[in-house]
Amino acid sequence: MLKKLGLAVAVSMMAAAPAWAENSCGSEPIAPAIPSVAEIGPKSAADAQKAKHQAFEDIRAWQGALKDYRSCLDSDQNETKRQVQDAQTQSKPDKDKIKKLQDQIQADVKDYDHSTDSEERVVNDFHALSTAYCSRADTDKSSCPKT
Repeated sequence: MLKKLGLAVAVSMMAAAPAWAENSCGSEPIAPAIPSVAEIGPKSAADAQKAKHQAFEDIRAWQGALKDYRSCLDSDQNETKRQVQDAQTQSKPDKDKIKKLQDQIQADVKDYDHSTDSEERVVNDFHALSTAYCSRADTDKSSCPKT
């Protein structure tokens, strides 16, 4: 039975290998869940402040992971561009290989753009949370922007 399980795992890994080659950077880090304005409204001032601070800390950690992910995408894209140049300078360029590499570059660009869109969405959500927190009459305004 153990041999069958090992064989099944090996076969499934081989079948997935082409997918792994597509993006060596893995998947985009999962964005943190930001409490909504409606969620912090009924909370006490202290609990609302804790929720805002925790969201801030979660975003900072996520942005660190996002920076690493984007750096990987940049490196992957630069390496793939070098491979395209090398393939194009061959005496008989392999058009299929070049097309596959160019598709990989486009996939990296798409993934990078998606990560930027995700970051913008999270920052906007945090801004709404922060604005709601700072507009409360019962909160400590020291972490709020001066107006």
